[in-house]
Amino acid sequence: MGDDNPCIGVCEIQDGYCIGCGRSADEIFGETDSDPVGSDAVTESLPPAADGQARATD
Repeated sequence: MGDDNPCIGVCEIQDGYCIGCGRSADEIFGETDSDPVGSDAVTESLPPAADGQARATD
């Protein structure tokens, strides 16, 4: 996490805002209607899970 990230590790959304950092879900997760092709590219670039289990896909 960068110095500009207000995350304190308490990630729970209530009434549309995180109770830990106060950001909205859109601020934390970005646009919810993003290009699925772009999302797939990001997912494919991630390393395998540490426990060896496959990641879920759509």
